[in-house]
Amino acid sequence: ADSLDIVELVMAMEEEFEMEIPDEDAEKIVTVQDVINYVNQRLNE
Repeated sequence: ADSLDIVELVMAMEEEFEMEIPDEDAEKIVTVQDVINYVNQRLNE
């Protein structure tokens, strides 16, 4: 995925889950499992 794909994915996640994702966190999201883990962690805070 290129950087535009990542930005679009992060924006979609922010909208879907009504959360802000800091750039430093977004840079760590590489795989689908990373997305799942990140969202689960944030929703359980």
